[in-house]
Amino acid sequence: MRHSNFINIKKMEGELLLSQKRYDFGCTITTKELIFQKPHTSYHVLLENILGMVPFRLTAYRQTKEKAGDTIVNADFSTQYYKITVKQLRVINRNGKYDRGATDLIVPLDERFIRFVERYAGFTTLPVQV
Repeated sequence: MRHSNFINIKKMEGELLLSQKRYDFGCTITTKELIFQKPHTSYHVLLENILGMVPFRLTAYRQTKEKAGDTIVNADFSTQYYKITVKQLRVINRNGKYDRGATDLIVPLDERFIRFVERYAGFTTLPVQV
């Protein structure tokens, strides 16, 4: 088996809907949770803990970095970025599991993930200009 810098996901809640990994980013959605993975760190969000999601425009382009709050964002993807506001999430890294309160995540998601989040998180889609 090939070595991976991604932390293995042992148990997920709900039924798997879609999972995708590209380069240094992975995203999995089940009927109950959304999981974001990057090397050595995973972010688990229950869909019921998502407060809102809006498109987010990075002014940086491929292979550049931009500061978004206290987080550096690598603009390595061509897909649309979204700012997801959550009331709680779990961070899993090589040192253990940590629960974190309200925070924002800025992540690249394609349209298939957005449709599943809308459906299973019970969101109402509103048109916004980016």
